Amino acid sequence: MGESFLQHELKAAPLSAGPDESASSVWPGWGVFFAILVYAVVAMLLVRELAIPLRISSADGILPGDPRYYHEIALAQAQAIRVQGFVAFDLRPEGQGPAGIASLLYLVSSVPEVIVGLNALLHAIAGVALVSILMNWFSRRLALAAALPFVVSPYMIVWFSQINKDSFAAAGAMLLLAGFVGMTLRMLRGARPGGLVLLALCGVALLWIVRPYVNQILLPVIAVAVLVSTALALRRPQSARWVTLVPFLVHALVLLLTLSALDSGARSDQTLAKFSGFNARDYEDVVPEGAVARTCINSVDRDVWKPLDILPDSANEKLRALAAQRCMVFTILYADSNPFTQGSFVDADVLPASAAEAIAYIPRAFLLGLLAPWPSSWLTEVAEHRSVFYTIVPVEVSLLYAGLCALLAWLCLTRRWSVLLPVIIAVAVLTVYGMSTPFVGALYRYRYPFWMCLLSLGLAAAFDSIARARQRRFAHPRPPVQ
Repeated sequence: MGESFLQHELKAAPLSAGPDESASSVWPGWGVFFAILVYAVVAMLLVRELAIPLRISSADGILPGDPRYYHEIALAQAQAIRVQGFVAFDLRPEGQGPAGIASLLYLVSSVPEVIVGLNALLHAIAGVALVSILMNWFSRRLALAAALPFVVSPYMIVWFSQINKDSFAAAGAMLLLAGFVGMTLRMLRGARPGGLVLLALCGVALLWIVRPYVNQILLPVIAVAVLVSTALALRRPQSARWVTLVPFLVHALVLLLTLSALDSGARSDQTLAKFSGFNARDYEDVVPEGAVARTCINSVDRDVWKPLDILPDSANEKLRALAAQRCMVFTILYADSNPFTQGSFVDADVLPASAAEAIAYIPRAFLLGLLAPWPSSWLTEVAEHRSVFYTIVPVEVSLLYAGLCALLAWLCLTRRWSVLLPVIIAVAVLTVYGMSTPFVGALYRYRYPFWMCLLSLGLAAAFDSIARARQRRFAHPRPPVQ
């Protein structure tokens, strides 16, 4: 791609940009930020005050499960701080970052709705960051339109109205992508990276609070992206390359070191890090014999699991950790008899017992992380279980399918290969989630910010292709029929 790649990236302004818009200016404006913020506050309050009380018996608008659990932890810690002072503060009480942050808010007000203000702020930050990512290739107008599915978030807005991890993860992922993608493209386009690394570092910090294992996943992916970008930059004339490359490498090193340092600390670390001493016998009294989870757990026991000799021990252990995490998710099958939950599991018959089998599952995990829920399940789940999830999410998945086709066509047309940078990062994360999470409902929440980035890129590519076609049409109108 060499010189051709750089030549295309030096053309920073998107074809559909207005006279004051360019890819080097990717801040969508405070008006966009406040519009998203106001929408988020109103939507979340409506969910808490009207929608939730209508569907379940919740006088305070708090959903059962994790939100209620986090709420109770936060109230207890807030009370402890009032009595003992801030020596009682723990960022992650019982390993849960959202509860630690919420406890600080509860010091100001114990009204549960106070969490709406924080989550609306995080949603506005994530929305603006997504628009900024898109504006690296598309005009502000198209970027705003393409980001609407994430901004509106018709299904996730219910979850965002609660104390949750996903609001932090969405803001963190979008800030990290906006910062890293932005500084990389500025370097490739001959500009200094500026302070974009600060955005990426803020994103890393937010991910560290709730899901630090995501930083583990992103570290090697971003390291490879830095190496490839450096190799491309070295194709420039020697007089021009170092002015922008050296600051980029310094900022990239700071980012990589931060990702490495902030990769653990929450209870969810077990997703990748806590299976080095995994023993199936520890779960004999927890998981009944004959359950899918028990069979899966037995297959990843250290005495059963077969590593690949050609892989380093760390890689073999990560593969076993991902397979073991699938086993933990399968425990929901016997713990929850809800037909919607049961129907949302996939590949319960795929239980890798070796590194080779885990690697063979990667292509399927990629498809699962990217494309699930499958179209074959849409109508069945809606008709049989009247699921809100399967009413809304298939619309988003359909937009993704169409958007990915449009993005591929747009790439072939424009040869703006740099758009593959966020695509590859997102796909890597989605594949890991597809490996470790066979429950589509949970998979949807975990992958949400990266998945929505792909969806928005696809929509923006479709809108831009339509704009280009219209420009060509008006530039070369058909002659009148005689």
